[in-house]
Amino acid sequence: MASGMLLAAEEVFAESGLAKAHVEDIARRAGVSVGTLYNYYKDRDGLLAAVVSERIGELIQELDAAVARTLSAPIRSAMLELGRAYLRFVIQRRTFMRILVEGELLQLKESYPTSAALKEQCWKGLIDLFGEVMGRGVANGELPGATAEVDVWLFLGLLRGIIMRDLRGDTRCQESDAERAVKVFFDGALA
Repeated sequence: MASGMLLAAEEVFAESGLAKAHVEDIARRAGVSVGTLYNYYKDRDGLLAAVVSERIGELIQELDAAVARTLSAPIRSAMLELGRAYLRFVIQRRTFMRILVEGELLQLKESYPTSAALKEQCWKGLIDLFGEVMGRGVANGELPGATAEVDVWLFLGLLRGIIMRDLRGDTRCQESDAERAVKVFFDGALA
């Protein structure tokens, strides 16, 4: 039952926006009463935080698995695998990415303090995870002259551009878009 409520909440928050999403709509979509929602979650922030926490857990699990698969691979291959894993998650969890990537949550952080903090933790986790892999490339000379602290932001910016293009309705992202991001990043980093 809880997973159905979280899925309904994710959909309503993404479709209506955080400011306009109503608990009544979430309950109706989940097929439960408003009281049932409040038995599980303290308030709208608690409900959104549960969605954010669950989905972030899924994303980190996917990325950790990608890192584990590429520990001995060249950095370019490792970054490609990470990029593919990230975009695969975006494709599977498009509604969640709309909540995570668009800026409404930060604008409403007083209304959603727990959820906003989780979003910030997620971005920090992504930066740390991608930065760790890039740090290997800097340390072993595969990214000469690069600095993992700056380059991780550049690479994630490329992926974010692909994601935003998708969320804005221009073109759905594909897992293979990671290949272009890696090519642009590495060709530029090695120039």
